[in-house]
Amino acid sequence: MATVNKDTGKHSDRRNADRMPYPTDMRYRSSVVDGLGTVINISSLGMFFETPTPLTAGERLCIDFRFRNSHAGMEICGEITRTTSSGAGVRFLW
Repeated sequence: MATVNKDTGKHSDRRNADRMPYPTDMRYRSSVVDGLGTVINISSLGMFFETPTPLTAGERLCIDFRFRNSHAGMEICGEITRTTSSGAGVRFLW
């Protein structure tokens, strides 16, 4: 989650894991919506993905995508921690 430093006006990044760009197609579902999106970046703790469907912070999702060099799908659940006009940040629930 990014915050704004009151002294400098710049954003600081409070993530505890390095993010890696990882553009790949994905599906998600929650109790209120099913949708498609594109993973933009991923870490061991979460991901950011783009989707045209508006989502809500606090909503829990199950996410399904494939690693590029694998035939097996990866399904993981997470909670939306932030939203933008183009997508959502998700914290994985291990």
